[in-house]
Amino acid sequence: MKVKTFLFLMLSSIIVIGQNKSNSTQDYINTYTKIAIEQEKQYGIPACITLAQGILESGSGRSRLATEANNHFGIKCHNDWKGKTMYKDDDKENECFRVYDNAEQSFIDHSLFLVGKKRYAELFQLKITDYKGWAKGLKKAGYATNPKYPQLLIDIIELYDLANISDTYTENVKPATKPQEEKEIKKENIEKPKKKKPFWKRWKENRKERKKEREKRKLEKELQKIIDQQDVNRTDFEVEF
Repeated sequence: MKVKTFLFLMLSSIIVIGQNKSNSTQDYINTYTKIAIEQEKQYGIPACITLAQGILESGSGRSRLATEANNHFGIKCHNDWKGKTMYKDDDKENECFRVYDNAEQSFIDHSLFLVGKKRYAELFQLKITDYKGWAKGLKKAGYATNPKYPQLLIDIIELYDLANISDTYTENVKPATKPQEEKEIKKENIEKPKKKKPFWKRWKENRKERKKEREKRKLEKELQKIIDQQDVNRTDFEVEF
């Protein structure tokens, strides 16, 4: 009996740890979606691209730069930076990185960086919905040296359904309604009993969902590797001015 209890507790712990790891990226998305959408409206940078870059550059907010410096995009100091700094080995020893008071400042600085550099000008000619074009264009313009960078961004966007995040977020934010309007809405929203889907259809949907979850876990491992590498050396994802 004790052995069974021990095994059950061990299994439960493993499941919880696995869930925490897989939820870390979703938590990041939930936290920073609003900021990313604000950047899209103000600067024309797709919110899904901003979120995907933040996830990739900061390992969903878990990297040392993100946790200690609120720096989610790995932007270095350079001569024009007058704010706080953090020193860390990168291409060279003891390089200077920008420190922000909060994550929002990092997101804003990232937008200003892309808007202010001529080599990224072509990106702003693309449709706001062309996230694949943006992902490939960032690599082409020299944002990162890692050959997998565009595909990693695309994978993040597609696995976490970020392509239409702006529309989805807007739909979820409902305007205030008057009491009478609320009653009418409630009447309209009374759902009729739904017919149970055939077993084969439910099985197919579950299989698709399980496959997606496996891909997410695989991506989380990839992100963790990136964090480990970046916290020692960020060569693959250097942001230059």
